[in-house]
Amino acid sequence: MNRNIKYKSKELLEIYKHDRQKWDEFYPSERWVFEKIGGNNRVLGDVLDVGCACGGLGIALTQEFILNSYTGVDINEDAVIWARKERKLPVSATFIARDIIELHPCEQYDTVVSLSCADWNVETGRMIDACWKRVRSGGYFVLSLRLSPVKGINNTKMSYQRISIPGSEKGSEVANYVVFGFKEAMEMMGKLSPLPDSVGAYGYWGRPSPSAFTPFERLVFAVFYIKKGSNDPDSAKEMKTEFNFPLDIFL
Repeated sequence: MNRNIKYKSKELLEIYKHDRQKWDEFYPSERWVFEKIGGNNRVLGDVLDVGCACGGLGIALTQEFILNSYTGVDINEDAVIWARKERKLPVSATFIARDIIELHPCEQYDTVVSLSCADWNVETGRMIDACWKRVRSGGYFVLSLRLSPVKGINNTKMSYQRISIPGSEKGSEVANYVVFGFKEAMEMMGKLSPLPDSVGAYGYWGRPSPSAFTPFERLVFAVFYIKKGSNDPDSAKEMKTEFNFPLDIFL
């Protein structure tokens, strides 16, 4: 059974139809990861953006990298309808109103992205698995997570965020606010099949959003790149890691 929240908030459209569509509007952690996986050739290939909202990431990436195509998927239908009409990209672009868990067929891409998406709903693990299945061999999965040195939480009664326009505490809908313990996150990645060839991340301490209600006073906001190796399980090797994190997250 899929327990994901089917977000219908009009606020999502109002927030994202103008925000986060320029490269310098993205966080240092996000830019670091895309620079890392784009390499000297600046190529991201076919991109799947899960939780695309109004497709701002697609615009930002085409300003800095070479994309063959861009596919945006979002559970919020209003945002997708707006993107289909208004979002103009210099590459072939498709926008789909669907939960990634329920999306068929399972096409594969060179770069699959989940920024502020999988950890903003209930079926976080299943969403991450669904994204991973869509990464081509040798491709990358870009994933943002909130991390803590202690045990995390996935419970909308204990940790949630109101969807609201910045500057307003009111919101018509409540989103899950998932936090992973660092060890929990690494255990999850170690269970991906096939096992990642390598995992890298950039993260830093920060306070939860003012619109979030959570027992954590501070978190490491991290963005990971996860490289997919061979689909042959017999060829799996030890997963290589590269972390740019505050040292106290490892405690």
